Amino acid sequence: MAQQSTAGERSSGGNTPATLFERIFSSLLGDNNAERQKRRQLKVIAKRLNRSRYRFYKPRSELALPGLARFFLDIYKVIGPAQKLLHNARESKALQQIVIEHFFSDEQRAMRENLYEESLRELAQSKEPKELAATAKAQLQQFYASFETATIRRINEASQLLQRMLDLVSFDYFFVLRKFDGSFPEDGFNASPKFDAINATYVCDDLKDFLEVLQPLPKSGDWDAVLEILKEYRSLDVVNRGAWRKLLGTLDSVRRSDILPDIVRHAEKDPWFEPAERGIHVGGIEPYLEKVKLETESIIQTIMIERRKQRVDKLCMEVFGTTAISRSKNYTEKASEMISARAQTSYRHTDAVNYLKAFLIDYFKKDIRELQDMLVVRGQWANSHDEQDLSSAFHRLMDISSEIIKFDDSLGDEGELGLKLRRSIGRSVASDPGTQKLVIQTVDEINAHAESLVNMSAQNLIQIGKTLKGLIEDFGKRKPEILLNWREIEGLSEQPIHDRMVSVYRQIYYFIQLLQLFQKKKPQKARGADKQQPHGHTTDG
Repeated sequence: MAQQSTAGERSSGGNTPATLFERIFSSLLGDNNAERQKRRQLKVIAKRLNRSRYRFYKPRSELALPGLARFFLDIYKVIGPAQKLLHNARESKALQQIVIEHFFSDEQRAMRENLYEESLRELAQSKEPKELAATAKAQLQQFYASFETATIRRINEASQLLQRMLDLVSFDYFFVLRKFDGSFPEDGFNASPKFDAINATYVCDDLKDFLEVLQPLPKSGDWDAVLEILKEYRSLDVVNRGAWRKLLGTLDSVRRSDILPDIVRHAEKDPWFEPAERGIHVGGIEPYLEKVKLETESIIQTIMIERRKQRVDKLCMEVFGTTAISRSKNYTEKASEMISARAQTSYRHTDAVNYLKAFLIDYFKKDIRELQDMLVVRGQWANSHDEQDLSSAFHRLMDISSEIIKFDDSLGDEGELGLKLRRSIGRSVASDPGTQKLVIQTVDEINAHAESLVNMSAQNLIQIGKTLKGLIEDFGKRKPEILLNWREIEGLSEQPIHDRMVSVYRQIYYFIQLLQLFQKKKPQKARGADKQQPHGHTTDG
C-alpha cells in the first residue's frame, strides 16, 4: 500500500529530504499548493529515472521499456523452473519438518529416532505398557530440553529466508512477460522473445506486487542451508546455486536503486508512493514439538490397545477355545453406539458381561457343576466351613447366571428397561434437558447393575478357585486334611479327579484375569488364587 509524506520530501539529488532552504524558498514564493508540489516531485523523480543505469522506463512517454521485461525474464530463467516444484511448498508440513530437522545435532537425531514407531515397538518387546509409556514420556522431555536458543534462532532465520524465497518464486513472471510480448510461451525459460515498450500503467500493479516480495528479500543469510533444505524436500536442486547467488546480487542492486518504486510513482502520478512488504508467519518449533508429542502418544496408545487385545484373545483361547464370543443379545457395543449417538452416555461393561454370560452358560453350568456335585454331595469334609464356602459360592453363581440372562433380556425390544430407553431416546434428547437427564440416569443404573453382576461373579469365582487350590494340594498329601474320602471320589469320576480339579481351577484362573482387563476396580483376590497355578501353569498377564 502507498504511504504518503509531506510535500518536498524528495530533492533533485535523490531520496534525501528537501533542505530547509528549499522549504523556506518555496514558502516565500507561495509554492505550497499541493498540486504544484506533486508536479515538482514528479519532475524530480523523472530526473532520477533518466539518470538511472537501468533502462526500465522512459519518463517522457511514460513507457515501460523492454529492459524491464528482460529484468523479469532474467529472474524467470533462474527461478521459473522451481515454480512447479515448489507449488504447494508454503503449506507443506513435510517441508516445515525438514527445516527444523536440518539443524538437528547428532544427539537430537538419535533422540528423535527413539520416538519413531519402529523404535517404540522394538522397545515394547521388553517393557510392559505402563513402563513403555513412562520411558517415552522421559524421552520426549529430554528431546524438548535439547533445543537451545541458538538452534531455535537458526531454525527461525532459515524459515524466514525460505518464506521470502517462496514469495519470490511464486510471483507470476509469465503474466508480466506476456504484457511485453503476447506470444511469449509459458515455461519459455530459453525463449528469445521480442519485447515491446508498453504503457507503464499496465504493469504498475505487477510492480507493486513484486516490490512486496523484493523489499524484504535479504541478500545475506544462510542461503546454502535453505537450498539444502529444498533439495532434501524435492530430492534435487530446485535452482542453480551459482545463478541464485548472482540473482540475489542483481535484486539487491535494483532494490537499492529505488527504480521500481520510482516507475510506479511517476506512471501513477503518486510521488509519495512507498512499497509495502509482504508479511510472513514463522511458526517456530512449538507446532513441530507438539506434533511429535501427539504422534508418540498415539503410537503408545496403539501399542497398548494391541497388547491388551492380544491378552484378551489369548485368555479367550484359554477359557473358551475361540476368540469369537457373542452371548449378549442387547447389552452390546452396537446398542451402546445407538445410545451414544443420541445421548451423552453409553454402556460401559459390554465385553465383561458378554464373556461372563458365555462362561456361566457354556462352562460353569456343566463342568464346574459336575465337579461341585461330586465334591460337595459325595465328599467327606473335615471342616464344614470349607464345604459351605464352596457350596455358597457355587449357588450364588447359579443365581447370577439366571439373573444375567434376565438382565440382558430386559434390555430387548419387549423388555422393561429396553422399552423405557427407547421411549426416552425416541424423543428429541438434544433439545430436552429433562429427557437427556432421564436417559443418562437410566443408562447409569443399567451400567451399575452390570458392574455389580460382574464383580459378584468374580468374587465367588475367586472363592471357588481358592477352595479348589486347597483341594488340589490336599489330594497329594499322605494324610488329607480337607477331604477325607479321596479314593471314593476318585472312583466316581470318569477321569482322574486331580486332573479334573486342575482343569477347572485353570479355567477359573484365566477367566478372572480376563474379567480384570475390563474392570476399573479389580475384585479382591483370594490369597494365591491368581498368582500361582498348579503344575506350573502361568500366563503373561
